[in-house]
Amino acid sequence: MRYRRIVLLCSIGLIAAATAQVPPASKVAIPLRVIIDRASNPPQVTLRWKHDPDFQAPDTVLMRQRQSDPQFYRVGIVPPSSNDSVEFSMPMSDGILYEFAVVNSFTRSINNQTVLFTAAGYTCVGYDVPVPPYRGRVLLVVDSTVATPLAQEIAQLTAQLDREGWRVEQTIVPRAEQFDARAVQRTKDSIRSWYNRGNLDEPASAFLIGRVAVPYSGLYYNGQYVPPPDGHNPDHRGAWPCDGYYGVLSESGWNDAITDTAGVVRQENRNLPGDGKFDNVFFPSPLSIRIGRVDFYNLPRLVPQGSNASEAEIAMLRDYFARDYAYRTGSRSYRWAALIDDNFPTYPELFARSGWTSFPPIVGAANVRVEKWFPTLDTSDRLFAYGCGAGSYTSANGIGNVGDFATRRVNAAFTMLFGSYFGDWDSQNNLMRVAVARGALTCSWSGRPVWYLHPMAAGETIGDIALMVQNFSPFVGQSLYVSSFAQGWVHVALLGDPTLRVRFDQEVAPPRSLAVRQDGRRIELSWETPFTPADSIVGYYVYRTLPGGREVALTPEPITETRFTDSYRVEGAVRYRVRTVGRVQRPSGVIWELSPATESQIVTTSVEKGPENPRIALEVVPNPASDYVKLALEVSLPTMVRVDIVALDGRQMGCAFDGYVVDRIATSCDAHLVPAGTYFLRIQSAGQVITRPLVIVR
Repeated sequence: MRYRRIVLLCSIGLIAAATAQVPPASKVAIPLRVIIDRASNPPQVTLRWKHDPDFQAPDTVLMRQRQSDPQFYRVGIVPPSSNDSVEFSMPMSDGILYEFAVVNSFTRSINNQTVLFTAAGYTCVGYDVPVPPYRGRVLLVVDSTVATPLAQEIAQLTAQLDREGWRVEQTIVPRAEQFDARAVQRTKDSIRSWYNRGNLDEPASAFLIGRVAVPYSGLYYNGQYVPPPDGHNPDHRGAWPCDGYYGVLSESGWNDAITDTAGVVRQENRNLPGDGKFDNVFFPSPLSIRIGRVDFYNLPRLVPQGSNASEAEIAMLRDYFARDYAYRTGSRSYRWAALIDDNFPTYPELFARSGWTSFPPIVGAANVRVEKWFPTLDTSDRLFAYGCGAGSYTSANGIGNVGDFATRRVNAAFTMLFGSYFGDWDSQNNLMRVAVARGALTCSWSGRPVWYLHPMAAGETIGDIALMVQNFSPFVGQSLYVSSFAQGWVHVALLGDPTLRVRFDQEVAPPRSLAVRQDGRRIELSWETPFTPADSIVGYYVYRTLPGGREVALTPEPITETRFTDSYRVEGAVRYRVRTVGRVQRPSGVIWELSPATESQIVTTSVEKGPENPRIALEVVPNPASDYVKLALEVSLPTMVRVDIVALDGRQMGCAFDGYVVDRIATSCDAHLVPAGTYFLRIQSAGQVITRPLVIVR
C-alpha cells in the first residue's frame, strides 16, 4: 500500500501534500553513536541509539563488510529498555570496515490511508582499516577552450592531488555548448581508453572541467514511457542529462530508437531515434568510474555588468578551483555542523531524510540543525547543507531563486538540493550549478533518489557516494538502504570535484630528512620519523619514479623500518618518495591515512650489468572466462610488469595489469571489457615479452 501511494504522488509532481499527519523527516532517522573497546578480547564495537516509542517492534541491527558484502544481513534484534536507550555490541576484527544499519517502522494515517514508514540509521565502523599506497586514479577531462586560461589552476590541482596520493592524468576534449553526440562519444572514448590503461583494481574517477559534452538519456523502459523523476509529465519528460554514461564502460544496452517529444518543453529533453540521446531510464550495467563535473556555461544571471559570458565562465571556474584548493590544504575550513532546510514538511516521501540520515554519523547528531538556507549560509558556514522545496529550473520554494543566489554566497562544502525541474541540471541558470558557482564545493539532487553520505565519515570521497547511488538497484524491494523513488535512474549526477573528502582536523605528518645514496647496484634510502606520537604511526610506503616513467609503489604494504633498499638496476635521474601511514580517529573508528610525500632525487651512475633478467610466471584462472579473469604474477626479482589483452590481429584491447611486483601479486580484470573471443595476454617486463592464451566466453 505504501509503495503504491508514493508512486501516485510522484506522478503529480513536487507540490505540497495537504495533510497534517505526515511525520517530520527527522523521525525516520536513527542517529547511532559508535564506541570501540580495544581492551576487550576480542575487540568490541558498541552501537547506542534511542528507540522511538512509536516503532512497531524491537529494533533490527544489520551489518555487512562494506568492501565485500553486497547486502546487509541481520546480526541482532534489540528490544527497547525502560528509558528507550538502546545498545548493541559485537566482536570486530582489525582491518575490516563494517557498515551497520538499525531499522524499524511505524505507521501514520494520511488522508484516511495507513502509510508505513521505515526508519533507519547507518554508520561505518572500523579499527586499523588499511589504506593502499594510492587513493586511486583520477582523469581531469578538460574542455579545450578552458585548458589554456585555467592552466595554472589545473596544474595546482594536479600537484595537490599528487601530493594527496592520487595518480593523475589529463585529457583535452572538445567543447560542446549544444548537445553533440560525436563529442559525447569522443569524450567517452578518451575516458574509457584511460581507464583500460591503468590498474583496474584502483578506484577510478573522472573530473569533467568546463563545458565538456553532456550525454542525455531517458525516459523509456520495457516498452513504455516513464514519468520524469520530478513527476512533471509530459512537459519535463524525454531525455535528461546523463553524466553517468561516462562511467559505464560497456557500450551494449544503450538504446536510441524512440521518439519522445509530445508536450516536452525544453529542447534538450526532446528525444528522437538516432539523435545520440539514449532512451534508457536505468543504467544498462553498473558504473565503474566516479564522475563529477564543474560546468558554469549558460549562467547569464551570474555574468557581471561589463563582462561577457566567456570571461564570467572562466572567472567562476577560477573561483571554484581557488575554493577547492583552499579546502584541500586547510586554509579554508567549515563549521563542523550541518544545516537542513525542509520545505516539503507535508510530503510523505520525506525527502529531507537524506540529511537527517547522512549528517549525524559525520558531524554528530547535536550538530545537525534546522536552519534557513539563507541568510545562514551567506553569513556563516556549514560543512554540509540540505535544502528542498517546490521548484523551477531556477528556484526552490523556501530556499531561494537564482537572484538570491546571485547576490549571496553558499558557504557550505557538500550540499544537496531537491525540488522540481532543477534536477535537470544542464538548464539555463540552473539552481544546482549556480549553488556550486556561488560557493558550494559539490551539489547533488537528493530526494528521488535519496543520497546516503555516511561512508564519508570513514574517509570515502563524494565521488564514491555518487557511484554508490548511481549503482543502486532500480527496483524497490532490492535496495541496500531504505528504498526511494527513481533509484538507479540515469539522471543521478554529481556536480563538483569527485575526489573531495571530509577533511578532519587530524593530519598525518610526512617523514623527515629523506636521504638517498647509491651503493653499487643498490639505492639506499633512510629517513627520520615525523614529529607525531609513535603509536599513531603504522609504517611507511616507498615510491620510485624512473626517468621518463611513472611513479610506482615499491612497498605493497607499509614497512615499519625507517630505511629501504632498492635493488632494481637503474641509471639516470631517479625520484624517490616516502609517505607516512598513520592512525587517525574518525567518527567511525580508527582509520589509516596517508601523509603528503617527502621526496628526494638521485642521479645514478653506470653499474655492472646484473646476472639475469627476472623470471616471470603468470597463472590465469578461469580460462576460458566469462566474468572476471584472475591473474597471479610471480617474479624472481622485483620488477615492473605490464599485462595487456591483445587480439589475434595484434590490436591492444585493454590493460589487465601495470605495476611493480615484489615476489608475488594477485589481481583481476573484468572480462566484459572485451567481446567474446580468443585473445592472448602479453606480459612485458625488463625487455622480456611473454604471451599466454586467453579465451572469453559469454
